[in-house]
Amino acid sequence: MKIHHHILLSFLFIVLSVGCSTGATKASNETSNVVSKVDVNPKIAEESKPTSVDHSDFNKILQSYVSANGNVNYAGLAKDKSKLKGYIVSLTKINPSSLSKNEKLAYWINAYNALTLDQIITNYPTTSILKIANGKVWDQTLSYKFDGKAVTLNQIEKKILLGNELFDARIHFAVNCAAVSCPTLINKAYTADNVQALLTQNTKSALTNPAFNKISTAKASISMLFNWYKADFDKAEGSVINFINKYSSTKVNSNTKIDYLEYNWNLNGK
Repeated sequence: MKIHHHILLSFLFIVLSVGCSTGATKASNETSNVVSKVDVNPKIAEESKPTSVDHSDFNKILQSYVSANGNVNYAGLAKDKSKLKGYIVSLTKINPSSLSKNEKLAYWINAYNALTLDQIITNYPTTSILKIANGKVWDQTLSYKFDGKAVTLNQIEKKILLGNELFDARIHFAVNCAAVSCPTLINKAYTADNVQALLTQNTKSALTNPAFNKISTAKASISMLFNWYKADFDKAEGSVINFINKYSSTKVNSNTKIDYLEYNWNLNGK
C-alpha cells in the first residue's frame, strides 16, 4: 500500500507529540513529588519561629500593686497571689534558650522581679527581705524550675543576666531586691521591644534621684551598688566614674569626692 509522504510526516508528528506530552506529565508529577517531599513540616516550622513571651499578665499585676514611685502594696498582692504565681509558672514552661537576646533580657528581669515579689508575699507580713531565710534569700533554691533546672535569685542575676551572653551593667537598675534603697521597681513589665529603652531610663532615673544618688561635681554620695558591683561597672565603661558620666547629667571627675550612702533594707512597701 502506498503511503503519501505528508501523511507519514503527520503520523510521526502525532507520535512525537504524545511522547513529549507523556514525558512532560511524568516530569511534572515527579517534580510535584519532590516538592511535596521537601515541604516544611508544619510542626518544625512552628518550632523554628522565634519565641515571643507574653508578659501582659505581669504588667497587669505591676499596674495593680506597684505605684509610680515603686512602692509595692504587698498586702493586696498577698491576697491576689495566685495571679503572680500563675505568671511565674507560665515562664517555667518556656525554653529561654529559644529566645532572642532582648527577649531573654526581658524574660529574666521579669522572672527575677516576680520571684522576689513571690518571696515577700510567701513570707508576708515582714518588714525586710533580710528576715527571710536568715538573710540568705538570694541563695535559697527556688521552688520553681526554669528550663527544667532549679535556680536561685543570685544565679539568675549573676550567672545569667550578668553572664557573658547578656551582660549589661544597667541590669543593676532593673532587678529589684524589695528594699527601700534598691533602684525603683517600675510598674511596667519588660518586653523585647522596650527593654533597652527601659534599662537606660531606669539607670538615668536612679542617678538623678537623690534617694539613691546625690551627685555634684564636688561630691558624689552614691549607691552602695557601685561599691558592691564595682567590677561590673568597670567592665562596662572602664570605671564607676565613666559609667556615672555616661548616664548622669551632672558629671564627676577624679577630683570629685565619692562616698557611699547607707543601704536601707526596709521593705519597699507595706
